[in-house]
Amino acid sequence: MHEHGAEVIWDLAHSAGSLPIDLNGCGARYAVGCTYKYLNGGPGAPAFLYVHSNYQNKGWQPLSGWHGHASPFAFEADYTPAGDISRFRTGTHSALAYTALEASLALWSEVDMQALREKSLAMSNLFRECLSDIFTAHNIDDITPAASERGSQVSLVDSQNGYAIVQALIARGVIGDYREPGLMRFGFTPLYLSFEDVWLAAQHFREVMESGEYQDPQFHVCDAVT
Repeated sequence: MHEHGAEVIWDLAHSAGSLPIDLNGCGARYAVGCTYKYLNGGPGAPAFLYVHSNYQNKGWQPLSGWHGHASPFAFEADYTPAGDISRFRTGTHSALAYTALEASLALWSEVDMQALREKSLAMSNLFRECLSDIFTAHNIDDITPAASERGSQVSLVDSQNGYAIVQALIARGVIGDYREPGLMRFGFTPLYLSFEDVWLAAQHFREVMESGEYQDPQFHVCDAVT
């Protein structure tokens, strides 16, 4: 692509913190991602940007801010972007959000990403194996990609009852999310979830289905956030 003038910006939102990523090794120039998900920064956590060192002084940041200035305290009349990746900064972000993220990233410096990846795949496999008979009995399609093609998420489809099933599980403390049409998504964060947590979540799923609990009218009322 690069030889034809095309640029690719990698989206790492659902991969950073769930599997090893080698941006230098695969020749990526640009990437973006979020820290609230598998990096455990929590709600409102900052996004992040990667720019290969060969291109940091060539990119253009349309939302230029004083933190991206070459000399932010010079208070010059004209804007001069910094010559490194800091040119992509904008303004002052939430100090509280950064503090929470910093605490999480301190833990990540000690994580073996290959071991984490193996645990992630084992967790998603365990969840699916515990429920394979339920999927068959209730016509739930397991569309989770193969291990070599997925992140740390199990994807199931029930076009009629998917939303209600997810809501019934949330009421039990098993937090998944729902996307039309009928897609139920369950993410596994291997840094702090245990195999017992996964087994218990599967048991709740089984009970919701076998008891017909998801048929309760309260779980069919659509909210703005699914």
